[in-house]
Order: sequence, then C-alpha cells, then structure tokens
Amino acid sequence: MLERRSLIIGGMMSATGVSFAGAARAQAGRPMLVFVGDQTSEACKVWRTQWEPLFVASPVYKKLDYRVIYPERSALLSKQQTWPADLRWLLDTFLMSQVGVQEGFEVPRFFLVQNKQVTFSTSGNNGWREVMWPTLQDVTSGQPG
Repeated sequence: MLERRSLIIGGMMSATGVSFAGAARAQAGRPMLVFVGDQTSEACKVWRTQWEPLFVASPVYKKLDYRVIYPERSALLSKQQTWPADLRWLLDTFLMSQVGVQEGFEVPRFFLVQNKQVTFSTSGNNGWREVMWPTLQDVTSGQPG
C-alpha cells in the first residue's frame, strides 16, 4: 500500500488521486519526466543512487525527456529562480494544486508531462517504484525507441 499521496491529473482519477486546477503547459512531443528533489534529503539520495541509474539504463528512459530540479536545500524548491524558465509553469501549477497547498514539496517528487499537461505526479521512493515506474512503462510501451 502506498503511504505517499499520488495524484493523477486530467480525465483519470484514482482513490488516491487529486487533480490540479487549471491548464498546464509543457513542451509538445515526447512524454517528459521531471524529478524534483534536494541534496539534503536522504530519500532523494536513495533515489539518485539506487533508482535513477536503473531508470537511465532502461529502454523507457530513451523514450522520454528527463529533467531534474535538484537544489542544495529544500527551501529552494519553491523559488522560481531554482527552476529552468521553461519549467516554471510546472512549479506554479503544483503550488496552486491541492497537494501543493496542503503538503508542499514532499521529495523526491515526480511529474509526468504529456501533451502539454501534467498527467500524473507522485512522491517518495515507494511512489516511484509502485506507481510512477509502471505508469512510465505503460506510457512508453507503444513509442519508438
């Protein structure tokens, strides 16, 4: 059972899902995974040393755009300056969402962006392993490598 809250945005919702309000903008084309963490988080260190290398070595990785927001301290996660200009919309969208307002950044956090919208987000290593990884496999299964 997932201890971390996952959210699905768009037409699909799950029992653990919460939707973002408003339309999100992203780059068109391939799905994009955005990893958000900070260098002081033990959970982020675990993800970067154990799960990220497996992900990067996988066929799924070759079918996605992968972006990383990884500042020195967690306090910097909600600062516009920390985010690349083309992903600041994602920060704004998250901070205005129910999860963003209630919980802020629980890290590691993962956003799946498809067709110019955030379609899924989850946090924690369990969220990655139990929800995001299978979702990414499904999303990329029919895409050329």
